[in-house]
Amino acid sequence: MKKSYVIILVIGLGLTALIFQLPKGNVSNTTSNAPAGGANRDAKGDEHQDEHTEESATKSEETHAAPLTKAQQAAVAKLKSEFSQAKTEVSQSSVLDKLINTFVGANHYDSAAYYAGQFADQHPALNNLLRAGQLYFEAQTYALNPTKGKAMGEKARVYFEQVLSKDPSNLLVKTNLAMTYVDTPTPMKGITLLREVIEQEPTFVPALFNLGILSIKSNQFGKGQERFTQILKLEPTNYKAALNLGFCLAQLDKLDEAKKVLRMVLDKSKDPEETKAAQELLAEMQKH
Repeated sequence: MKKSYVIILVIGLGLTALIFQLPKGNVSNTTSNAPAGGANRDAKGDEHQDEHTEESATKSEETHAAPLTKAQQAAVAKLKSEFSQAKTEVSQSSVLDKLINTFVGANHYDSAAYYAGQFADQHPALNNLLRAGQLYFEAQTYALNPTKGKAMGEKARVYFEQVLSKDPSNLLVKTNLAMTYVDTPTPMKGITLLREVIEQEPTFVPALFNLGILSIKSNQFGKGQERFTQILKLEPTNYKAALNLGFCLAQLDKLDEAKKVLRMVLDKSKDPEETKAAQELLAEMQKH
């Protein structure tokens, strides 16, 4: 059954989402006080030498985020000025929160991660390291260019590993760290980490979810079905797991079961992205 579906694959606890085309049998991977510089999607003219690594990673990428508007550029410039004038770590952190929120609101996760990372390097408190790691992880997730994703994943690992050195029991960070290894030459490191998490907590949904995603990426749809079915037993309203279960069932030619699951998402989910994905999956199934 050679079919192509649009599906939402969500990493972790629904913090980040991607839309993939998944043809069956071929799933491709497509320190000063002020934060210096800007990441690769910052306002024009705000490029610095110390960003060379991030910029070179995306030099040939057609950006997937709209450029900052003039209003957003003005807001960013104002916040940078306020940050440079802040005298204490607390006041700097407050301004930084606003700067990060501005970038995230514009889908410029790499810019948000860059500034969070700069601050965490200067002030390596647990919360600062966690924020930097999570933002780089989200930047990896949203990257369309594989080289860009790899660079963001490497950055995320640096901060996640520092977090785990301070808080080794943080299973969500360990789970996200695992996913930074997926598209590297050593993906088994990620799988091993996820298995370690499951050994510690067999019902930890983020790890189960990501194992299901990895099953899809490796065309092991039967294993994916098992993972997403297990999640729905734990969380019956986890509609992103239901979407992936429907996808796996369709790939296994269990069309009646797939339709039942996807119609449940349509009936019960209040998330427009989830219902749109369910509609598209059902529409594709009707074509074949």
